[in-house]
Amino acid sequence: MTHKFAIRSDQNKDGKSLVFLIVRSGKLKTTMNLDIKIEKKYWDPIKTRVKKSENSENFNIILDTIDAKIILIKRDFLIAERILTPELLVDAINNNTPEFDFISFCSHHISNSVYAKNTTKAHKTAINKLKEYRSEIPFSMLTLDFFERYKKYLLTKKGNTDPTCWTDFKILKKFINLADDRGIKLAFNKEKFVVKESKTTPIFLEAEEVGRLHKYFFNEFISSFHVLPLGYFLFSCYTGLRISDIQNLKRQDVEKDVFRFKHVKTSNDQYMKITDELRSILDYCPQLFISRLSDQKINKQLKNIADMCKIEKSISMHVGRHTFATTFLKNSGSIAKLSKLLGHSSMKHTMIYGHLTDQDALEEMGRISYHSKSDEGGEEINTQSPS
Repeated sequence: MTHKFAIRSDQNKDGKSLVFLIVRSGKLKTTMNLDIKIEKKYWDPIKTRVKKSENSENFNIILDTIDAKIILIKRDFLIAERILTPELLVDAINNNTPEFDFISFCSHHISNSVYAKNTTKAHKTAINKLKEYRSEIPFSMLTLDFFERYKKYLLTKKGNTDPTCWTDFKILKKFINLADDRGIKLAFNKEKFVVKESKTTPIFLEAEEVGRLHKYFFNEFISSFHVLPLGYFLFSCYTGLRISDIQNLKRQDVEKDVFRFKHVKTSNDQYMKITDELRSILDYCPQLFISRLSDQKINKQLKNIADMCKIEKSISMHVGRHTFATTFLKNSGSIAKLSKLLGHSSMKHTMIYGHLTDQDALEEMGRISYHSKSDEGGEEINTQSPS
């Protein structure tokens, strides 16, 4: 396959002609118009570049860039064992989506897709970690063995936990499926790239522990640094809202007994109720939902608050959501209603809380009995068969 730049014979009203690319392979030929128009006297047909003029440097940079891109496209088609035709070459030049380097492919789609803020952050974190492992990863390099080695790297070198690894792999699998949908050849069967669901037990607080926090919140000697973080955490314990949703609320929203909000993560609309206990917290601290703190500052202070209240659990804002969910179920709330209150898009996400109340269910086993009260009184049971 050969290519060269040329200039058209016809001219526009300004006396300029269009520079274009010619690509040949055997009897196949295609052309690509470039956004370069010059006077014929400035074109060098031997060097196929623009002679020295006002914009010659800029124009030649464009031509040099296309030359370099063609070399990379040829290389990547060769590595991927794909047949390159003049038409495919021009398509690849025009296509701004990187289809040969996996990291570039992922970064491109993250930048050009509309995700929730936290989703974008998680995607970028996963890809940046992969980039630290290897700056360039052609699709041809992706194999099941590659991912095994990468997982080992995350566990040993990065110090990630198993659930964190699977969370990252879930994101990578999303882009692998996207690449496959675009017809990019993979060096492995994507169906064998199995991502396990991370099995972690959500941390939650018992009612007595929340009671301690509640008491500390209303204590006149509470640290001024703890008031807002604890107020926002208790709000989550009473509503189950994620910190991203809490950060989006305004004071005027929570002044209503029932307010409407949109989940940042799912964009679903939902109503939420302010209970009497929660109303007392909001009234006690008028600065809630007026004065703002970053997620990091809130979570940092919550750890200090836990120490102050002698709670031996690592708490964060998300623990408030877990606490709401488990408390709701322990008080005989249905899993279906909980799913609605949490704004889950699927019931399977809510089911992680089901096993947390297993111990409470076991304590109710005493309700099962097959002895009548008369048996307990010692009445003799006739075991003889009737005559």
